[in-house]
Formats: sequence, structure tokens, C-alpha cells
Amino acid sequence: MPLAFPTTILGTLVAALVSCGAPPQQPVALALPEPPTAPAAQPAAADAFLARCRAAAEYSRKHDGEVLLVLLDGKPVFEDAISGWTVDSPHLLASGTKSFSGIAAALAIDDGLLSLDEKVSDTIHEWKADPRKSQVTVRQLLSLAGGIESLSSTIENARNTRAAGITNRATASIDAKTLAAPGERFIYGPSQFYVFGELMKRKFAAAKTGDADVVAYLTRKVFAPLGINPRFLRDEAGNANLPGGCRMSAKDWAVFGEFVRNGGVHDGKRILGESTLAELMKSHGPNKSYGLTWWLIRDDEDAADPESALAADMIADRLEGRGTPAGRRLAERTRERAQKSGPDASSPVVGFMAAGKGKQRLYILPEQKLTVVRFGPLEGSRGFDNREFMRLLLGE
Repeated sequence: MPLAFPTTILGTLVAALVSCGAPPQQPVALALPEPPTAPAAQPAAADAFLARCRAAAEYSRKHDGEVLLVLLDGKPVFEDAISGWTVDSPHLLASGTKSFSGIAAALAIDDGLLSLDEKVSDTIHEWKADPRKSQVTVRQLLSLAGGIESLSSTIENARNTRAAGITNRATASIDAKTLAAPGERFIYGPSQFYVFGELMKRKFAAAKTGDADVVAYLTRKVFAPLGINPRFLRDEAGNANLPGGCRMSAKDWAVFGEFVRNGGVHDGKRILGESTLAELMKSHGPNKSYGLTWWLIRDDEDAADPESALAADMIADRLEGRGTPAGRRLAERTRERAQKSGPDASSPVVGFMAAGKGKQRLYILPEQKLTVVRFGPLEGSRGFDNREFMRLLLGE
């Protein structure tokens, strides 16, 4: 799948691209930036790579793209933004926010605060009396295999949240119904992230770390050292919106992505253990495209965009919610079709992705030494496809 740059020419390629300069940050709307004038000494590989970046940017724009930023070996070598946007403009990441929770969990493991195989109910005592919830592990919670209903339609929709009288999304998530035994089903949605947020809040209080919540912990341990400035939305009770409420610029998200691509190191300083970080980037549950809060990019041309499978699963949930035999049969068939469009579990993992509604994307491709950020409108980009974007960018 991915096109690897030979190590011997990578340094030359980066130097040539940086010397050319990036295309303008704010080209005229609907007009892609003109190719930069290349020095005579610029290698053909750099020309070819920039051509691929421009093709990927054109594809992104055709599907409502607002910003595209490409880093090669840590250097910004290409950027494109429609009028009104720049790589410094804060943008809602939507579900791209979810991957921060995995990083927080990895840090907590390094700090001795958390274990992936401990029971969530050891900290969330409200779950102890429930035969299913009491058995959920942190690993299952973060791989979205805890069996807890997603609550997407309730707590991700402000009108529905008000109608349900919910002011504390963490409490609502702890009280959510179970739909399956732990480890049995992948259920995508916000509830398990709010449970994780409350679990960590209680861990910090017990250990007297001085961190009010996951955001404070990440700010102290990661965001401040990286020099980035994300902002999180909160509910009426003050709970940070860990599943979908972070706003940050493409430039800052790319810095975060580089920290992950470099195995937890920033500016030569180790912030996160490499082996702990690696655990996030493996499948641990029933969805082989999902690690611990990160999507896994597999070398499988037949694998559908993850959001397509999610849409099918949500349709199946609605069918199942009818409570009729016909609805349950249709739900089962819908899930079977979605599973068939998933990746081959034996295909190698070639990259990692944080992904959100509107095709907000942070792609991390270690073999190519690439970190890529793509932004689009929350209600747009429906035709955008990861495989086509990658094909254009990597020249497959």
C-alpha cells in the first residue's frame, strides 16, 4: 500500500522541499496553489512528492476540505487552506478528540496510576453490583468493547440532552445500559469516554496528583511540553468533552502527531514510554481496525472507511431498538455486511489515525515519516475516502 521513501534520499528530499517553501496558506477559494519554483538542484523525488500533495489537496477540496498540512520527517513541506482558514486557525476535531484519552491512559500506566487489565468497577464503584459492568476492564473500555450503550443520540445532541434533563454526562454514561457482554461488541460513541474521564478523575484524587481531570493531566504532561494549546468543551457539571469536544489548529495537531510518530519523544526528550504507546496502536477488541482510542490503518485495499462501518452499526442499533424479531434479524444482517467490509485482520498495520465527523483527520505514517492533518466542515466531506486520499498522497 504505502510508498516508502528510501532512507538514503529522505534527508535530501526534506531539505529540497523546505528550501522550496510551502504553497501559500490562503490561496484564492477553489484555486489550488501554483507549484513552487524549484531550485535547479532539487531532486525529482521532491517534485513528484509535491505533485502528489497537490493532487491530495485538490481531492480534499473537492470534498469540502478546508485545511491540509503535510509534515515530512517533522518539517512542514506542504499546506493548503481555503479562504478564511489557515494552519493556525482553531478547528473542532469532533471524534478526533478521542485519541487524547488513549495517550492519557498510557501516561497513567507509566505513572503507576492505571493498568489496562484492572476492572473499571474497582474505581467506578457504581458498577460493582452489575453482573456485566463489574467485569469491564480498562482495556475493553478504551477499545470500545465494554458493552455500554453509546448514548450518541442523547448526549451528543444538545436538544436531546436538555430534553432528557442531563447536566452531567459522566453520570449519565455511568448509568448507561449494557447492550452486550464485555469484549463481545464494538460500540462506538461518547459514553465510554465519559466513564474513562470520571475514572481518571477519581484516580488523580486518590493519588493526590493535583490534576483536576484528564485535560489538566494532559496539559501538564504533554500539551505544555509540546507547546500546543488545545481547548475542550465542557458540560454543565464541568466534565471535559473527551469524545468530541477539542478545538485546536492544524499546526498544533500536527505537533501532537509528530510526538506520537516519534514514539513519545519531543525535541529529544522522552515524554511517554515507547512500549506503552505501542500498546495503543494494536487491536485489542472485536474491531480489528481500532486500537485503544486510535484507528489502525491496515494494508488492505478492500477495507472500507471506518465511518462507513460505524454508520452501518448505528443503523443496526436503531433496528435492534425496535424490539421486534424482524428488527433484530435486520440488525444482525446489517452488522454482518459491515464486518465483511472491514479489514483483513492479518493485514499489517501501516499507520494510525485520529478521525472525526466531517472527515477531520490526523494521519500518522511512520514508514513514510509523514504526519498529515486534514480539516473539513462538520456537516460536509461525505464523499471523502481515506483510501483515495492515501492513494493520491502516496502515489500507489
